[in-house]
Amino acid sequence: MQKKLLIRLLFIFSLVFIIGFTMFPNSSLGIGISKGEINLIPFKSLGNPISSDFFVNVGGNILLFIPFGFILPLRYPKIGRLTTVTLAGLWLSLLIECIQLTMPNRTTDINDVMLNTLGTYIGFRLFSHYKF
Repeated sequence: MQKKLLIRLLFIFSLVFIIGFTMFPNSSLGIGISKGEINLIPFKSLGNPISSDFFVNVGGNILLFIPFGFILPLRYPKIGRLTTVTLAGLWLSLLIECIQLTMPNRTTDINDVMLNTLGTYIGFRLFSHYKF
């Protein structure tokens, strides 16, 4: 019973963590402080690969969804397949980006969708490697 409760709490925490970073401004990370934009061209807005902004953007988007990809199959074992979990990460990321379309200081970016989905994939691969 305690294990199930812990998994539920970790799942909720992963969603709160994602929502916190994607919906609310964070000036220390430069999130949500500029004029909102839309980027539908893959790899266009990633920036210079040797800059710190590049690593914050790419690494941050991937790291943000790794816990979701790891915990989702623990929380819902019946959907614990790579394709299903990765698609869940894709749909969650698409939902977030669509919501950000309505927010004045948020950027809707196809790169975020791709990187978040990659983070979900990595999280699931870690889960399957360390299966409980």
